[in-house]
Amino acid sequence: MALTAVREVTAENRADFERLFAAKGAPHYCWCTPYRLVGNEHLTSEERRDAMLALVDRGVPVGVLGYEGDAPVGWCSIAPRETYAKLARSRTMPRETPEDVPTWTVLCFYVPRPRRGEGLTLALLDGAVRIARERGAAVVEGYPFDTAGISSTHRGHSSVFGAAGFVQDGRRWAIEL
Repeated sequence: MALTAVREVTAENRADFERLFAAKGAPHYCWCTPYRLVGNEHLTSEERRDAMLALVDRGVPVGVLGYEGDAPVGWCSIAPRETYAKLARSRTMPRETPEDVPTWTVLCFYVPRPRRGEGLTLALLDGAVRIARERGAAVVEGYPFDTAGISSTHRGHSSVFGAAGFVQDGRRWAIEL
């Protein structure tokens, strides 16, 4: 079954975000915070959750949820590059766009294991790009695990980025909006 909606995570739907991340097999151990918080490795899962929810409550973009009806069934971490604190000094994911170009970065996907292989990741990425465009992004970049030299498969595969219209530029894939 396909997604019926892709929505930005906001204070209004944060309960859906919590529900998806708290489910069995979900990334409740990291809460998608490793690149967002300096010192993240010293935090407990609960502290990571609280830090991420505080960002949501302050209106900081953190990502999108994919829905089937009212149920959240997938996640894509997409946000302005500068909101990922650890990207400022990253050697594996250096900034390629000038500082004055609004650049959003995709760093993570989560689709529950039973739902993988249904095309949800591409639908999440398409929705995430749409929302980034609506929020003023000029470029969206991503670092798929198979081309960026990063072993974490939650970053997505280059075939998904290519299908969404991204073009490879060194290690990163980007789409100009």
